[in-house]
Amino acid sequence: MTSQQYQPTTEDLKRWERLDELGMTAMCGTPMSDEEYEHRLQSVIDGSCFIKYLDKILKQKQELQDKLKGIEQTEQILRAKIAEFQNQSFKK
Repeated sequence: MTSQQYQPTTEDLKRWERLDELGMTAMCGTPMSDEEYEHRLQSVIDGSCFIKYLDKILKQKQELQDKLKGIEQTEQILRAKIAEFQNQSFKK
């Protein structure tokens, strides 16, 4: 263990300063244009954003149901194979 203190480089200080600047805006991603902001705000007001989100959720739900059907079919095949092997071992 050393008693030497960490001394940030000029590059480190610049990086931290930039992170502080970015943190002050509390925004992630690219900034929105005024037109895009107005469009998004209007979609909340008229409810179209909720319809769009519901469509997305329903699509995800359908994809999951399709995947579940495939898994259930695989389960049935495996159960049939296990039963087949168990029946063969009882006959011996």
